[in-house]
Amino acid sequence: MKSLRYIFMMLLVVVAITACEDLEVENLNDPDFDTAFSNPNDIKGVTGGLLNRWFQINQEYDGPGLALWTAADAGTCSWGNAGMRDFGNEPRLEFDNKPSYSNAVITEDYYNTLYSILSQSNDVLAQTITNGVTMDDGSTEVTNAMAYFIQGITLGYLGLLYDQAFIITHETDLSVEVPTSPYQDVIAAAINSLDACISICNSSSFTIPAEWLPGEAWTASEFAQLANSFAARFLVYSARNKSEDNSTDWNKVYSYASKGIEKDFAPLADDIVWYSTYQTYSIYGGWGQIDMYVINLMDPDMPAVFPSSGLFTDLPNNGLASSDDARLESDFEYLSSCPFRAERGYYHFSSYRYSRLDKYLETWTEPMPVFYKAENDYLLAEAALRTGSVQEAADIMNASARVTRGGLPELPADAAQIQEAIHYERMVELMLSGMGIQFFEMRKSDLLQSGTLLHFPIPGSQLEVMQMDYYTFGAGTGVAGEDYSNGGWK
Repeated sequence: MKSLRYIFMMLLVVVAITACEDLEVENLNDPDFDTAFSNPNDIKGVTGGLLNRWFQINQEYDGPGLALWTAADAGTCSWGNAGMRDFGNEPRLEFDNKPSYSNAVITEDYYNTLYSILSQSNDVLAQTITNGVTMDDGSTEVTNAMAYFIQGITLGYLGLLYDQAFIITHETDLSVEVPTSPYQDVIAAAINSLDACISICNSSSFTIPAEWLPGEAWTASEFAQLANSFAARFLVYSARNKSEDNSTDWNKVYSYASKGIEKDFAPLADDIVWYSTYQTYSIYGGWGQIDMYVINLMDPDMPAVFPSSGLFTDLPNNGLASSDDARLESDFEYLSSCPFRAERGYYHFSSYRYSRLDKYLETWTEPMPVFYKAENDYLLAEAALRTGSVQEAADIMNASARVTRGGLPELPADAAQIQEAIHYERMVELMLSGMGIQFFEMRKSDLLQSGTLLHFPIPGSQLEVMQMDYYTFGAGTGVAGEDYSNGGWK
């Protein structure tokens, strides 16, 4: 039987093996442990790049973001790049989990890179926490806080996106075999790591170095708020269906979200080390557009699906929507034609694109939103609503971007209206901020189109390396309502 250490090495260095081989693998692309951590400055240097690595793989064109965007009917695209068309096809397709799949990169690279980042955060904590190494310049607390934070958010995204994963921390004994864990346990492990980060931040005084996180400075107390917000995000968005959503520990969500961020988390792009191709190709002319489902939310007179004729003249007002929401004008741009290929289905067509991030396309040096304060507002409002504080939920929503940016009328203390508004805001206000938000929102609400996979399997290349049986999800493959959607908004 393979040990977890052996399996973990294989996640990082993909080689062909047999079940009985006992190999020692050296990864020549990464410095070995002794070299990388020969002194405290090396530990700090590795830690300083962790957040950037996590950010970049989440904002990668070849990551899962664009595919999840179209699968959620938040965005639409008929081009085959990055899985955008495959995941937006109607009817939905079974996910091809074979290494030969042309878009296998969207899950394989993501999975492997998350484990590579997790390995580095674990190495840092093994030195500072397990071995008691301290930084000569007094930066031990910020180093530990960042390493725990990265450990938490890498595990968190493994839990959000995959049906199972290996829970590996600096405390894991890699000399014995440890099986994969279901996503619920992976999320729980992520929360534990974020709790450790929060504890350090609450008892320390530091500012995250600008080279670690460019843009607005984040103090220890503010970094604790960010960790709280991520914990709330993971708890809420990990639900695979409405039943699990109802079973979420909403009191725990409220506890985290009530201590969440008070400003946007949006690293500043420099177009060299910090950049977002996920956001670029979602909004670049001729590429991704906004699904009509979202436009219908803003203007119910506009159909949620483009006419089967493919004609703009068959849309009300040639597809030019009207809404009481000011964001239709500020964040979205009307298009009088669509560049997509007709033979791939007119259901891909749309009369709108997203324009809120257009300044980024001009300068390439703008803040890149990962976690809006508004998202924390909605997490807190939903937690208040689900724990019976309906008036508090209304008050939170009425002080949020829904009113301050959208100019929409204030909500009464009505549970149904508030829940509907939260869904609306995640699809509109949070568009193209945190990767996958719209997918997670549609998933937990049983709104993903029937047949849409609810999570990815372990990538096929890794199944081969670990000699696990092939499996996949989607379009009737897997367990209905647990692995693929048996609901849908249409």
